[in-house]
Amino acid sequence: MKCYMCDEPATSVEHAPAKCFFPKGYRKDLITVPSCAIHNNETSKDDEYVRGIIVSCSGNNSIALTHWRGSVRSGYLHSPKLFLKTFSKQIDSSFFHDRKRVDDVIIKISHAVYFKEYKKRWQSYPTPFYYNFLFDDGKADIHERLPNYKDIPVWHIFEGANQSVFKYQFFDGKVDGHSNCILRMIFYEGFEVIVIPRSEKLELDYSYKPEGL
Repeated sequence: MKCYMCDEPATSVEHAPAKCFFPKGYRKDLITVPSCAIHNNETSKDDEYVRGIIVSCSGNNSIALTHWRGSVRSGYLHSPKLFLKTFSKQIDSSFFHDRKRVDDVIIKISHAVYFKEYKKRWQSYPTPFYYNFLFDDGKADIHERLPNYKDIPVWHIFEGANQSVFKYQFFDGKVDGHSNCILRMIFYEGFEVIVIPRSEKLELDYSYKPEGL
């Protein structure tokens, strides 16, 4: 069997999202997909970094707060370097400063849930847009970078066994000239990402500094 993200042979299974996103008591029936080593074990530090970013967002539910006070806090105490990498630039009003790292993890999760849903690899280039990250002018990332965001349908039926931690939905639609299999993912009932597939990889300028969460 091949990896969910590439043509390399699968050597293990990948959780999507990674198991570290789920507190104890919320790890039933997690999504798993076949994975090569590069797209599984070698990204564990990135998963923990992004978990810390997402769980720290305002608007999340009490599970995110409990997770922060438990495993996330313990992880920072165990690895002060991870804490500094995540929060060191907050004083410079650029709290969220490693957009590429977050994008890479979100894209990886997108590939995994697509594989789980359609039993094949996503051949397009999933491109994430965020409601929770702000530009200097106060606009949300999705409002700034996706002018036609209002064309995204509003559905109330989600997939996922632990929906208070993570849920998703695929739907057919056309936004910003791109169509088919638009993906919505919500973490901790507050952190929302819209993923739109593109025929070509979108190269972003990762030097910009959104103000925060």
